[in-house]
Amino acid sequence: RIQAPPRSRPKVTLSKEARAALKFQRTEKSRQFKDALDLAWGQIDDVTTTIAATHRKSFRRVQHDLYMGRGSLRSKHSKPSVWNAFCWKKSQEAKKENCNGHGKEALQSLVRDHKDEYHALTQEEQQELLQEFADQKETKVSGLRVSTKSKINDITQTLKAVENELNSLNSRTGAEVMLYMTRGTTDLPLRAITFTTPGVNHFMDSVIGIDTQDFLSKMEGFAIQGIQGAASNHQKEVSKVRGDIRAIITQKLRKVTGESNARMQWADYFRNVVNRYQVTIKGWPEHIPFTNLSSVTNALPDLHTLLDCWKSGDTRWEVLNDEELEQLRRERNEKIDSGDIIESHRRTRSDKGKKRVRHAIADPRCSKKHKSAETIESSDDEDTQSHGWTPDGSEDVNTT
Repeated sequence: RIQAPPRSRPKVTLSKEARAALKFQRTEKSRQFKDALDLAWGQIDDVTTTIAATHRKSFRRVQHDLYMGRGSLRSKHSKPSVWNAFCWKKSQEAKKENCNGHGKEALQSLVRDHKDEYHALTQEEQQELLQEFADQKETKVSGLRVSTKSKINDITQTLKAVENELNSLNSRTGAEVMLYMTRGTTDLPLRAITFTTPGVNHFMDSVIGIDTQDFLSKMEGFAIQGIQGAASNHQKEVSKVRGDIRAIITQKLRKVTGESNARMQWADYFRNVVNRYQVTIKGWPEHIPFTNLSSVTNALPDLHTLLDCWKSGDTRWEVLNDEELEQLRRERNEKIDSGDIIESHRRTRSDKGKKRVRHAIADPRCSKKHKSAETIESSDDEDTQSHGWTPDGSEDVNTT
């Protein structure tokens, strides 16, 4: 079954003052509702503490017995009635005709205008109406969502209900739960969601040693593209964030120095950046090592934190005056002498100290040409052959 497309509603344009008043009213109602809930939970906690102290019971035991959400676990089954099916049918017809009735007025109008029609229904018509109404209810529960908005609403509302039930289960029984959700298709613009009860809140990070965001990104890649997508999706995201960090570092360096060709050099940072442009980086996060981004970390949260620090200005380039630069030089020299810093040097050639032989290579780019032949016969040989003389100087008797 496929969910029916949403019905069109008349668009109402509100003025700026009306929108502001409506927003203020909604905010105020939401605040009052939250305050009432906080007050109620505070009173429940006080009563729970008092009962536990008076009767020498544990706080969890009293909380388990007082918990009000356990009744919601009981499933309710209601059989559809002909009257409910008839009212639903008429409401669908009213929606198609854009007749917007609400509350008691709509019900009174329905009873007044269609009471005779309801009593005139035959047994077959009632059964057809009940079957149509039952199919609609089943479609609403298990039907395929066709719009992105309906999919997101269904996911968020369902997960919220699941979280409430899991919190109830944790309060009643002490069971600990971890829940991970990610999208399974690329046409759903929804980020991954995680839920853990307090007892296992940091279990994955501290015990298993797996970052939650990395786990979710790999899970999303596997759900969309299989085993190859689990690695490629994570690596693609890591590479993208690293590229954004490199770009913003270079951009801000060129802005603060005024050099259009300035760039960050991790291997020779002090010599080619600090000493050359008289600037330094301030506000680098302490939990992230100051080194090349290719080897610093693969954890997306750390990379996102570093990128946000550069965007917000918490991490920045600062210009040094002559005294500050000289102070940094002295501190660096002291660390080099003590061995805390190993200064990088260019690798020595393996043939250092040996005489290197140059081999002549025919260069096609060379336009120089020899004007004479490479081999020239001796003129003495020519005379000897022409006059009949042998190499030892005697006359050749065969010469005529």
